[in-house]
Amino acid sequence: MDSLLDNGNEKKSRRLNLINVALSVIIVLLVLVIITLLFFVTPMSVSGRSMYPTYDTGDKVLLAKVGYSLDRGDVIVFKIPGNDSPPIKRIVGLPGDVIYFDIDKMDYTVNGKPIDDYAEKTGYDSNYFMSGDKEVYAALTTTGITVGENQLFVLGDNRNDSLDSHIYGCIEQDWIVGKVILNY
Repeated sequence: MDSLLDNGNEKKSRRLNLINVALSVIIVLLVLVIITLLFFVTPMSVSGRSMYPTYDTGDKVLLAKVGYSLDRGDVIVFKIPGNDSPPIKRIVGLPGDVIYFDIDKMDYTVNGKPIDDYAEKTGYDSNYFMSGDKEVYAALTTTGITVGENQLFVLGDNRNDSLDSHIYGCIEQDWIVGKVILNY
């Protein structure tokens, strides 16, 4: 009789050990997910149509917050001081690049070459520069804007519906929240 009780207690003890191990694994995985989300990546929901057709309102993206490199064509999210809603834009110009808008061709060049354009192919409407900084407009359409050290020139893919560097000039790299690494 004692051996039956010992056998039953042994089975109960093994089950409890398995449950403890499973709970420990779940807790460790949960902590790793939380640490990853807090320090390395963050999910974001796109708001607005400035990146249409690439992204539209409600689309979900995952941002790398650290350990990424930046290149022309990359999509980033950044904070503009005094603005609570972080914009999502495409990098067009890197430090040292000269960005020029050719009024006759109605197109951008970077260092004298047409940009690899992700823009919606609707053309630019006549009000494209009307709401922007007059100095930015003058520089873009005459000599071009030279992107400063630790700065970027960014544009939305939906150019006619985007508040971006053609309005406010270059952004500071330390404003970046993250680089888009995944759409989901």
